[in-house]
Amino acid sequence: MHDLLINVAKEDDIVQIIHLLIDHLLELPKSASTRSKLASALKLASASSEDLTVTLRLLENLLRQYCLGEINESELKAHFSNLSPPMQGALVEAVQLRKPEICQFLVNEINAKDHLLMESFDWDVKWIMGNSSLASAREQIATVVLNCRGKDQKLKAMRFEMSRERLAEVIGVLEQCEGSGVDK
Repeated sequence: MHDLLINVAKEDDIVQIIHLLIDHLLELPKSASTRSKLASALKLASASSEDLTVTLRLLENLLRQYCLGEINESELKAHFSNLSPPMQGALVEAVQLRKPEICQFLVNEINAKDHLLMESFDWDVKWIMGNSSLASAREQIATVVLNCRGKDQKLKAMRFEMSRERLAEVIGVLEQCEGSGVDK
């Protein structure tokens, strides 16, 4: 067990550090500004230091273990034995507050290892007014863009078009999923 020594004076400071750490964990792609805020809050010399990298890795690993149920609340507190009991309580409370976000991130991270993971989507509907063989042909086409991330955490856009009939079929399947208890 690693005992993490975090030098803070107030409960607010530990809460701020935990929220910054969680922001850093959830952030895709990782930003230098969050890292520098963490370095400042942890009173480390620079955001590029090896100490910060090791500290962040240890803290992120603890958060993962806690959210996955591998360690309990008292074991989490034991890693921060230099903090007073009220500060340890504030730390656990801050983690508990953001636990759903962390758990969702962990699920997404695991799912993205084998398949692209859809983050968001966009769509557009347009009319095609005629074609090269028949000027009076009218067809409605939906263009869908799926913004996905893979295990490399890079954003990839998948674009495709579908006819009105196919779009209605997809919407029908999605509506069936909504009532079947499938995670949304």
